[in-house]
Amino acid sequence: MTSEPTASSDGHGDILAELTAVLAGVVHADPDRVDPEQPFPVLGLDSLLTVEFVAAVDRHFGVRIAGADLYEYATPVLLARHLTALRRGTDDAPQAPDSGASAEVLQVLRHQLASILHCDPWEIEGGAAFAELGIDSILAANFAAGVNRAYGLSERPVTVHEHPSPAAMAAYIASRTRGAPAPALPDVRGDAPAAAPAPPVPPRPPAVAAQERPALSPAEVVALLDAVRGDRIGVDEAAALLANRSA
Repeated sequence: MTSEPTASSDGHGDILAELTAVLAGVVHADPDRVDPEQPFPVLGLDSLLTVEFVAAVDRHFGVRIAGADLYEYATPVLLARHLTALRRGTDDAPQAPDSGASAEVLQVLRHQLASILHCDPWEIEGGAAFAELGIDSILAANFAAGVNRAYGLSERPVTVHEHPSPAAMAAYIASRTRGAPAPALPDVRGDAPAAAPAPPVPPRPPAVAAQERPALSPAEVVALLDAVRGDRIGVDEAAALLANRSA
């Protein structure tokens, strides 16, 4: 994380304040109430307002960005860092990942999330915030572990918070894995072709089904302990999550 003195010295803090003011003007909000750590859709940008916001940023900062940049730089903090790099010069600006590679990675991430959330991959919107999708601290650790297995990486769960949407995460993973072959897609609900119907299974009583939760895996336990040690969640919250998942 960038410290405050560094942010002030390279102009990032000023740019973030200006960017927050521009965003507040577009979504008709009080700049002091705009949380720059939140993804743009959470802050009120829909498809139409995104066009207006991009145009306003171009005018205010004298740069050229695209709506797709808001997927890679999915929060005001991340976009401000990008604008700071652009102002220093193109040699310092982060290299944009190949859009085709990002799209391939996004497909993999959708399948990873679908296997965790028990839904179909096409139900997961690329620009949706992980929090909106229901990804909590434990599920973020599970998701990061699956991404690491698929791509041979060693990302920590905090990466999910730093790149807070599937599209933003896909752009980041694509930049880390340029030239690497795409992994096989996980087998999740809705992917398999139509087959002969399976024999009917007697339904379980609703009360029993509602109480059953999958037990924590060893990887999830380690991730939970890491989150406590890193002060990302409190001990009481961790204990509550552990009790809930172990019941």
